[in-house]
Amino acid sequence: MSTTETSNADTVRQYLHAFNERDLETLDELLADDVVEHGIHETLHGPEEVIEFLESHFERFPDYAGTTNAIVAEGDTVAVRYSAMGTHKGEFLDVEPTGHEAEWTGMAMYRLEDGEIAEVWVEENRLGLLEQLEAVDPPAHLRI
Repeated sequence: MSTTETSNADTVRQYLHAFNERDLETLDELLADDVVEHGIHETLHGPEEVIEFLESHFERFPDYAGTTNAIVAEGDTVAVRYSAMGTHKGEFLDVEPTGHEAEWTGMAMYRLEDGEIAEVWVEENRLGLLEQLEAVDPPAHLRI
């Protein structure tokens, strides 16, 4: 990995650590003023919208904990494969709180510019999460 790629990966690691620690000040410092996050259901613009969304996520899953399983950096892009867990305590995707502990996986790609996160793409296993919250039934061929 080049020095820039290592530096970019380190910035993303800092961001993920701050996310787990709910360190909103550090998150804000690591996001570019014009950051765009392409999420599962919406696109967020600017650090304020990203942090507001993250705060609502922490309300839904107050004991959220994420684990980085792999990081790959190339040029200005850093890809992360992760797993997460949390207890469903707030409304999520129109599902009232269930109190269920859930685990899910996802992947995110970060594009960095001048040492800041400028763009993020997030994909998560939302179907698996909704199954654990008993909001949807698993496909019939997958039931045991």
